[in-house]
Amino acid sequence: MTHGCNSCRATILLVNPWIHDFAAYDLWARPMGLLVLGTLLRKLGWEPLLVDCLDPDHPAEPSLRRRSYAQGRFRRTPIPKPEVLAEVPRTFSRYGVSPAFIRRDLMAIPGPAAILVTGLMTYWYTGVQETILLLRECFPQVPVILGGVYATLMPEHAAKWSGADEVVRGPGEANLADVLYRLTGRRLGQCDPRSPLECVPALDLMRKVRFLPLLTSRGCPFRCTYCASHQLVGGFMRLEPAAVLREIEVAVQRYDVRDVALYDDAFLIDAKRYAIPLLKSAGERFPQLRWHSPNGLHAAAITSEVAAVMKNAGFETIRIGLESSSNEFHAATGAKTSRTAFENAVRNLINAGFSWRQIGAYLLVGLPGQSQQRIEEDVEFVLRCGGFPKLAEYSPIPGTRLWSRALETSRFAIDREPLFHNCTLLPAASPSVDWSFLQGLRSRIATHMAPEQ
Repeated sequence: MTHGCNSCRATILLVNPWIHDFAAYDLWARPMGLLVLGTLLRKLGWEPLLVDCLDPDHPAEPSLRRRSYAQGRFRRTPIPKPEVLAEVPRTFSRYGVSPAFIRRDLMAIPGPAAILVTGLMTYWYTGVQETILLLRECFPQVPVILGGVYATLMPEHAAKWSGADEVVRGPGEANLADVLYRLTGRRLGQCDPRSPLECVPALDLMRKVRFLPLLTSRGCPFRCTYCASHQLVGGFMRLEPAAVLREIEVAVQRYDVRDVALYDDAFLIDAKRYAIPLLKSAGERFPQLRWHSPNGLHAAAITSEVAAVMKNAGFETIRIGLESSSNEFHAATGAKTSRTAFENAVRNLINAGFSWRQIGAYLLVGLPGQSQQRIEEDVEFVLRCGGFPKLAEYSPIPGTRLWSRALETSRFAIDREPLFHNCTLLPAASPSVDWSFLQGLRSRIATHMAPEQ
């Protein structure tokens, strides 16, 4: 490989791959990791370019109708199912921009020095494979580096099956310069691993900025048995509120954003010292903003004061990570919340002026050993409290403490084939918890939520 001079700026291509799945939805989804790396690469002297295979604003495709607050659907093209999923009676699809248009975009890029690809769900790895295969065709001599959730949770599988030259586990900031030097012979700068959060996302790499994806912290102080947060990010770290407010100000002034989607896993932790003063300042300075919490908030942190501050700041979409109404479940899985904490949280939100339609509660369904009765009780509890249930099918995650239980109960070889992690399969569910049961439950929830005539 020919190595260029260290003094020249060189292009690094950042690629967000296609999704292969039975279902996918754009719930304020943007490639945050790549956007953050874009800022870091600029600091190191590289020139980052982004190719987003999921881009909802690609000019060669028909416009996608956006729902309120910048949500919407991905483009969808049915594709053959992988052989191991052949018996699943649902349509398998590629989500994202047509490969012909992505190929055209790639061919218009001068040869990059390296390509960084991200990967999210472990069971989306065939989308990563297809993406890297196309990258190889367009840039056969350029090294491809894979990072993200899939690479971190299943590095051996990713190294064998993704097609990448290098698989990087965990946050990539600390050793990115060394990896690029090893693969390209160029060292244009050195990373400072002490402050990874200081690299705010390079929003200008996107074709259109419809909302601000906001990450004020990394990691989570809890260690829930079903969650991989502590595997993906060691510890819990936060940006200073002043830095967050600067990031919001830039997005408002440069892109006229109206919506903020919180990507944090634990935004309300220690709210008196962090979220409350931050939201108060944001509400005063940017009263036009609408806030959304698709990743879920901790119920125990939503006091009457927090609820009032959230209302004044402009929260529109509230999601709470309840998972189950069983105190026994929470005691066994990490003690994140309780029935009483959730009841108090919903009461505080309603008293602050939120509609029950704004208050969604994530409930995990399809857990190992979970019965129909348990799920029905969870749904009734949320409805009785004054929120609305959002059923979230459980996907087994390698390395979590619940993984071993999923291995024992699953009828699939989840330890050998990541496609079997797909939540559509209900891979660790009890036999009685099937799609027919869940669809019936969703119909009951929809009937309850239907507007009165």
